[in-house]
Amino acid sequence: MERSVFEIVKAPAGWSVFDDNVKIGGVYDSRGAALEAAALAASHTIGDGGGVQINVPSSEDEKPRWAVAFEIAAAILPTTNGRERGDAR
Repeated sequence: MERSVFEIVKAPAGWSVFDDNVKIGGVYDSRGAALEAAALAASHTIGDGGGVQINVPSSEDEKPRWAVAFEIAAAILPTTNGRERGDAR
C-alpha cells in the first residue's frame, strides 16, 4: 500500500486538512485541532495497512500562501501612477 500525505493548511477562517491534495473534514479553529483530525484520519489508513505522513506548518508559516504572494506582488509592482510602492511624495 502507498503512503498517504496529510497536510494541515492555513485557511482564511481557520485551518483545513488535506489528504493527498483532497480536502477532508471542515475548518478547524487551531493547528492543534486540525492535527487531531488528521491523526484520526491517519489512524484509519494505518489500520488498513498503509503508511502516513502528516505535515504541519510552523508558526512562522501560518500566513496563507495567497497572502504571501500578494505581499510579494505589492512590493514589486508599480502603482497606477507609475511610482513604486513605498515612495513618499
